[in-house]
Amino acid sequence: MLFLPKYFHVLLPLAYAVEAYRRGELSREEAALAVIFAVLYDGTVFRDEIQLVVGGPEHEESPIMTRDHFTAFWLWALKELGLKPSSVRRGRDVHLIAFRDAELNGLLEAVTPALSALHELRDALTEFADAFKVVTREVVNKKFGIEWAYDVRNEGFFKKLEEVVTMAEDYVYRNVTVERWPLDTSGKQPKAVIHFKLGGEEVAYITVYWTGRELQAQFGGSHENAERLASIIRALGGKAEVKRIGKVWRTWLTTDDIIAIRHDGWLNAVRGFVDELYGKGLIDKDKYEQLVRDLETGPNTVKFAGVEFTVNYENKIMVKYHPRNENAKNAAVNALMARGLKEGVHFTVTTEGTERYEIRVTKEAFVKAIDALVHSGLEEGKHYSVYGKWRIISVKAEQKDVIVNALKAAGLKEGRDFTVKSSRYYVVYITYDGLREIQRMASNGDMEAEKFIRELEDVLRRRHGDDAAKKLTEVLRPAREEGTVDLPLAVYDDRGNLIARVVDLKCEFVKGKQRSKRLASQPVSQCAGEDCRLRIIVEYELPSGERRQFKMEWYWAEKREKKGDAIITYYYEIARPTVKDEVEAAVLETLTGKEAKRGRVYLYADQLDALRRFKALKDAIDKWREGKPASSQGQGQRSDN
Repeated sequence: MLFLPKYFHVLLPLAYAVEAYRRGELSREEAALAVIFAVLYDGTVFRDEIQLVVGGPEHEESPIMTRDHFTAFWLWALKELGLKPSSVRRGRDVHLIAFRDAELNGLLEAVTPALSALHELRDALTEFADAFKVVTREVVNKKFGIEWAYDVRNEGFFKKLEEVVTMAEDYVYRNVTVERWPLDTSGKQPKAVIHFKLGGEEVAYITVYWTGRELQAQFGGSHENAERLASIIRALGGKAEVKRIGKVWRTWLTTDDIIAIRHDGWLNAVRGFVDELYGKGLIDKDKYEQLVRDLETGPNTVKFAGVEFTVNYENKIMVKYHPRNENAKNAAVNALMARGLKEGVHFTVTTEGTERYEIRVTKEAFVKAIDALVHSGLEEGKHYSVYGKWRIISVKAEQKDVIVNALKAAGLKEGRDFTVKSSRYYVVYITYDGLREIQRMASNGDMEAEKFIRELEDVLRRRHGDDAAKKLTEVLRPAREEGTVDLPLAVYDDRGNLIARVVDLKCEFVKGKQRSKRLASQPVSQCAGEDCRLRIIVEYELPSGERRQFKMEWYWAEKREKKGDAIITYYYEIARPTVKDEVEAAVLETLTGKEAKRGRVYLYADQLDALRRFKALKDAIDKWREGKPASSQGQGQRSDN
C-alpha cells in the first residue's frame, strides 16, 4: 500500500484537474469550481477578496515539500486552468494567494455557470443541519440527557460558502445583460424569448408568454441548463425551482415571480414585451396599466430565516407573515427562534379574522349534509350559510357544535365526509425591536440579515415613497449607532445656539421599589428582577463652565391584562424624570431623541434604545435588561354581576 503525506491529497486531485482541463474533459467553470472548493477547504473569503491559504509540512523532520513548493505548484496550476491571482503574500507560517479587483471578477465570471452547484451544496448543508438537529434533540438528549446542538451552518465552511455564493450572485447582477427577441404570435399564446449574457456569451434563456390572463415564463431542457437558468434568476433576486416533468427539466415563473426580479435589464425586457402586446391589441388597457404598475413598483415581500414576509406602511412599518396552517406557523416560529429572535420581543404571533368556522363537505356527501341541516331545525342565513360552488357551510362559533352534531347524526363522518376549519388565521409580526435586532446581525456581518434590511428598504421606497424609507432609517438608527457615540456631545437649542455639552455619562444599579420624588436609594454592584432599577447620571457643562447633573431612573412597570379567566402580568421599561429647565430639556432630547419640556417626562423602550448609542451606557443597559422579570399568568375572578 502506498502511504502519501496528507498534503498530497490536495495536490493529486488538482494535478488531475489540470490534465483533464488540458484534454478538454473539464470545462472552465468546473476548473474554477475546483479552486473555489479548495478555498472553502483552506482559505479566507472577504467581501472584496478571496484568499487561498497555502501551508506546508515544515514541522516534519525531513519534509519532501515546503510551503514554497506548494505555492509554486498552485501558481502553476492556476495558470494552466486559465485563472490569474492578484498577488502572493509570504507569511510566517503560510503564504496567501489572493484574488481581488479584476482578477477576482475573472474567477467569479468563470465560476458563474457552475453557480447551481454551489446552491445545491448550500441547500444540502442546510437540510443536513436541520436533520442533524432533529436527531440531536430527539435521540442524543433522550439517550444521554445532555444538550448538544451542533449546527454545520455555524461553521467556517458554511460561512465561506455563503460569502462566495453572494459574491458570485452580485457579480451576475452587476454584469449580466438581458436581451429580448421580437414578439412571436405564431403559436396559441404570444411569446418572446429573453436571453441572459455574461461577457457577450449567452448563459441562459427563458420564454415569456401571455396566457390571456397573466404573464408566465417557462424553460424546458437539460438538467444542467435548467439549473443554470435558475441560478441566474436567483442571482437577480427572483425565485426559481427546477422540476423534472417526463424527460424534460423545467423552470417556470408566474406573474408574481416575474415581477419579483428587480433587475433593470430584465424589467425593461418584460416591459417591452408588454408594450408590444398592447401595441398589437393583444391585451386590454386595464390589464396593460396594471402590469406596468406592478413592474414599476415590484413585489412587497422580503425573506428572513426562510420565511417570506409581506411589507406594508400606514404611518407605521408592518412586516408580517400569514401562515397557511398551524404547522406553517410553528415552522416559522422555530426558524425565527433558531436565528436568535425571541417571541414576544422581536416577533409576535396573533390570530385575526372573525370567529367563524368553515365546514367543507365532499362532493358525494354534500346533498346529504344539506338535507340534514334542513331537517335539523336550524335556519339558513341565521345559523349558517351555504356556498354550493365550493361545498362550504359557514357557521358562527356558537353554532359550530350543533351543526357538526347534526351532520354526524345523519351518518356523516368527520375527516371522511367533511372537515372543520376555523376562519381565524395566524399572523406573525416582526416588531420594531425585531427589526433592530436583525440590523445588529447585519452590522456584525450576517449576510442574510444585511440582505433583508436592504430589500426591506427597497420595498418601502418603491411602494410607499421616501417617507416610509426614512421611517425605517429612524427605527434602525439606535441599532446602527449603538456603542458608537462618544463624548463630549454638543447640545443646541431650537435656534441652533450651543447651550451645553454632555461631558460624562454614568450608570448605577439600584435595589428597591421605585421612588417618585427622590432618588435616594444606594447603588449596588448588581441586581435583577422587578425591584432592580437602572440609574443614569448625565453630567453636562454650560458655556460658563458650570457643571450640572441630570438623573433618570429606569424601572420595570407592571401591567395586567385579563384574557378569559386568566390574568396575564407582564413588565415594560419606563423612566419618569423631572426636567427643571429648557437646558435639561435640550440635553434629554439630544440623548434620547424625544421632544421634552419642563416637568415630568415619560420615557420608554425606544428612548432607552437611543441611549445604547453611547459607549458608556450600552453594556450596563444590556445587563439591566437581562434581568427583566418574567411574565406570569394567574387565575382571574369571574364576576356574576
